[in-house]
This record gives sequence, C-alpha cells and structure tokens, in this order.
Amino acid sequence: MDASGQTKRQLRVAGEPSAKRTKDSVQTKTRTETDLELLVFGADEEDASGRLFSKLGREQGSESPASSDNENDEDDDSDDNEDSGEAPLFFVDTERDQQQVESESEAESEDAPSEADEPAAWEDDDMQDATVALKSKARLRKLRTEEDEDNVSGDVYEERLRRQFEKINPVPKWAASDDSDRVGSDLLQTSAPLVSHTHVQLPSSSIDIARVRNANQAAVSQSAVQSVQFHPSASVLLTAGLDKTLRLFEVDGKENQKIQSIYFKDLPITSAQFIRGGHEIVASGRRGWYYAVDVEHATVTRINGVPGRPLKSLEFMRTSTDGDRMAFMGNAGQIHLVSTRTKQFVHTLPMNGVVRDVEFTNDGNYLWSTGLDNHVYQWDLRQNQCVSRWHDPTVFRPTCLAISQDATYYASGDHAGVVNIYDARAMREEAQDSTFFNVRPFKAVSNLTTAVHGLRFNHSAEILAVYSRKKKDQLKLVHLPSATVFSNWPGSNSHLGHVQCVDFSPKSGFMAVGNDAGKALLYRLQHYPTY
Repeated sequence: MDASGQTKRQLRVAGEPSAKRTKDSVQTKTRTETDLELLVFGADEEDASGRLFSKLGREQGSESPASSDNENDEDDDSDDNEDSGEAPLFFVDTERDQQQVESESEAESEDAPSEADEPAAWEDDDMQDATVALKSKARLRKLRTEEDEDNVSGDVYEERLRRQFEKINPVPKWAASDDSDRVGSDLLQTSAPLVSHTHVQLPSSSIDIARVRNANQAAVSQSAVQSVQFHPSASVLLTAGLDKTLRLFEVDGKENQKIQSIYFKDLPITSAQFIRGGHEIVASGRRGWYYAVDVEHATVTRINGVPGRPLKSLEFMRTSTDGDRMAFMGNAGQIHLVSTRTKQFVHTLPMNGVVRDVEFTNDGNYLWSTGLDNHVYQWDLRQNQCVSRWHDPTVFRPTCLAISQDATYYASGDHAGVVNIYDARAMREEAQDSTFFNVRPFKAVSNLTTAVHGLRFNHSAEILAVYSRKKKDQLKLVHLPSATVFSNWPGSNSHLGHVQCVDFSPKSGFMAVGNDAGKALLYRLQHYPTY
C-alpha cells in the first residue's frame, strides 16, 4: 500500500468510530456499572473488590500493541545500523539502574509522614542480644574505640553508628538552640546583616576531614580515573578515564546519584574539563581530535584537532573555566591557543625549551608555563606576549605548576618529589625592575618520594594538594601560609591507592580524589560549611 493510501486509512480510522468500538464501549460501561452496584448495594465486598483490583492489575500490567510495535521497530533500526556498519561515535546514557529507582521509591515511601504518630507496636529484643564483629569489614573498623576491640553488642553498635553519622553531619548551630523565640528576638533588635561573612582561618596543626560515600559509587569507572572536576556553580562532579566514558554525578555526600554518562567510541580520555562557566565540557586524549559536549542542549561535537596545526596527540590540554581560551601543548615548546566558543585556532606561544605544564589564571587573562630548562613564562593573552620570565635553579626537571585563584601563591613540582611554593607578591616586586630575573621559593616541601604529577589549590589558597602517581597513597595537603603539611591526614587507613587527580569544590566543602581503581573518593572538609 502506498503512503497516501495508508494516511487516508489512518484518518478514516481516527475520525469514524466503528460499530465494534461503540459496542465495546457500551459493554465496558455496563460492566463498570455492574461492579459499582455490587459494591454499593450490599453484594459480597470481597468478591466485588477482588474483581475490580484484578481488572486494574491486568490493565496496569498489560502492554499496548503500540509499545510492542515500537520496540520491534527499534530492534529493526538497531539491526540495520549494525548491518550498515555506521555505528554512532558516542552514546548518551541518561537512564538510571532499575535497582536504584526501586530503592528511591522505597526510601520515599519510608520518608512519607504517617497519619498518626503512634509508638512502635513492638521492639526487637534480639537486638540487644546480637553481636557485631567490627573487624569483619573495613567499614566497621572505624567504629572501634580500641585497636583490639572486635565484638560489641547490638545496642552499642547502634550508638556508635549514630555518633559516626553525627560526626560526618554535625547539627547546625541554629538547629541546636532550644530557645528559638530568643534567637528570633535577637535578630529583630539589630539592623546588621543576617549572614556573617567573617572568615575563620584554617588551623595549621590538623585538618578536620571525613570520608563520605564515593562520588562515583553509582557508576564506578572501568579504568583509572584520569580527570575529576567540580562544576563551578552547581553541585556536580565530572569524572573521565581511559574507559572512554564521561560521567556526571550530583554531589551531596550521601547518595551521589549519576546524572548522565557519555561514551566516546574512539577516544580514551586523558583530560576532561568544564569551559565557558560550566556550560560546556571538552574531552581529549592521545588522538588527533577531541569532543565538545554542550551541557545545556545535550549535544556532542567532534572537533578534528587544531586547525592549521597537525598535532597527533591532544592529551596535554588545559582550559580556563571562565576564560575564552584553551591551550594544547605541542612539540618544541609550542603552546597552541584555541577559542572556547568557536574552537578555532587563535595563536601559538613559543618557548625556548620543552613545555611541561601550563596554567591559566582565574580571570583567564594570563597563562603561565614551565619547561625543562627551569624557566617559567608569564603570557598576557590579551596581547599574546610574554610579559615576565624567571628562573629557579633549585628545581630539578619541572613536571607541573599551579596558581592560586587570588594569584597570591604559585607552586611547582619536579621529578625529585619536591614542591616549591612561591610568594607571587614578592615576585611582582622583582618583575618591576626586569622582565627576566631569578627567583627562589619561600618554602620547599619534600614529603613525596617520587615525581610530582599534580598540584591543586583550594578556593581560599589555604590548602595545596600535591600528589604523585608512582606509589600508593602519595597525596599530601599543605597548609598555607605556614607551608606545613597536615600530619593527621592521610593516615594508615586512608587507602587512597595510586592517586591520579585531585580537585576541590567551589567553596572547598568537598575534595575529590581519582585513583587507579576507577573510584572517585570523596571527602568532606568540615572547616568549610558550604559546597
């Protein structure tokens, strides 16, 4: 049958109800009235209600022919794609696991308020007689008060779980106050702002940090996590790795539900970062192309390298979150700049030696770069010129660098495991006399025994995270401005694995650590109250 004939038939069927359909509707109405009469006029309630609910169950459980036809059509389409050999280059997965949906529905039913607050009908007396072995699982060992403690009773176990929960999620000060009327009257007696912006300095002796549920617990990576990054404004975490999958998670420290995952068929990801204020994501690897993901419109675009610059690998990529530039490190000390909006080539910044790492300033106006010759360059991206260059003879083969958001501190790591921390304010004073000068750090941290692979400042420049991928548990947190390493973390029970990447949330409430086991470890920094 041709298309016009089929269309006419559809219109005729939709516009002219047949006699059979009218007959069925009348019969359905008669059955409905019969069932209602059985319920209203004193019939056997069990038989009548049973027939009604059984019919509802059949209607809810039945499957419409249209849905089955659609499924068959989808199967046919998938078979055609496989036969034609034109498989999609990426796959977007927005469906959560059925088990997670069922658990959420159960949680909502449990959280629903009851009609009357009645005491429990019975209590489990066996709970007091139960015995829990704290050494049987790694998660239970933190509940011990002594190292040799093992078996505890059920009520003691419940109490320690409660204390552990309150330690991770402390009660706010406003909620702990019993005299709510007095608090309200105090607020109305002053015209001062309701929110205090006074910042309390981070103690240098120890850091209050707690392990929470892994950020990617809902979807663990099948390879090492190469990139973790928090969204600049939303409570979202990005993870990516060599399993060619980019994943987004909603970070709350409790559920950390998966939002979306994107699979790139031809790109093992080594670097993935937010750009344009978090509206877009770019992912690159050891290939001559990279992908751009528009978060708002849910579109994926493949970009074939840097126009006019035949680069075989784009794995060394750095971006500016709020700026309009991306940087790809090439050979012979060349740094290729690309526009974040148009993805077009902008300019090439030349260095005298081999480039090892680059870093954008927070405003995106400057780019710092370092090379094997121990020279550090400061580039003005508004003019595409080098405005300062300095040399540090104490560094042995630089590997990475980092700049604090307020440009107060600058840090560099080398192959010997030494991290040098510089005061950028003192460097500016020396830079006023000459464009090239020698500089020395005010502190050298040598707590790592292998090459430093990454550095990361938190938003307030009070913490500097330094890590190495060569050995397990090679992650240290440095306090600033004292430049001392926190001694209480990580401990012997931290089990970080081979750390691959680290990032802080916008207000340092959380810290994410990606390791070689495909996990994105999540930690709560108690000193910072907000995300």
